[in-house]
Amino acid sequence: MGELTIELAKSPAEIAAVRDLCRSFRQWLYDNYPQHRSVIDLYYNPQKFEALLIDLPQIHARSKGAIFVARLDGEPVGCVMHHELAPDIAEMKRLFVSAAARGHGVAVALCEASITQARADGYHSMRLDTGIFQTAAQGLYRRLGFRERNAYYQVPPELEQILLFFEREL
Repeated sequence: MGELTIELAKSPAEIAAVRDLCRSFRQWLYDNYPQHRSVIDLYYNPQKFEALLIDLPQIHARSKGAIFVARLDGEPVGCVMHHELAPDIAEMKRLFVSAAARGHGVAVALCEASITQARADGYHSMRLDTGIFQTAAQGLYRRLGFRERNAYYQVPPELEQILLFFEREL
């Protein structure tokens, strides 16, 4: 394994790399679940997705949020971010690791960085959602101490059967 680094994404180049990783994640969903493209498009609305990516630095701005980028031998290979959901609750979003970097501990390192930062920022718990087909992610979250919970936001009926929700104390 090469050198793995996890850093806060701050520069325009780092934010651009994170946006590209988010696009890769959506493409990964399309490639792996073509029969669910309409549901993926409901969650990641194509008309709003690029606007969301543009707004990432504001949505996850310090000091209430954070965007992390993982590099393996200097190349961006993963990202995760969190933001304030409520005064003492952070929400983890958009964890993704490129196919080339899987199996190198990148996802664990990203999650641990986000959890550590959220705790340092005064949050007491962290929530997240994931798809029912993303069993590797579910296993990772459980190993990191997350437990399944009920939905913590209004879920469109079309998404109710494909989303799982998790939470852990920090």
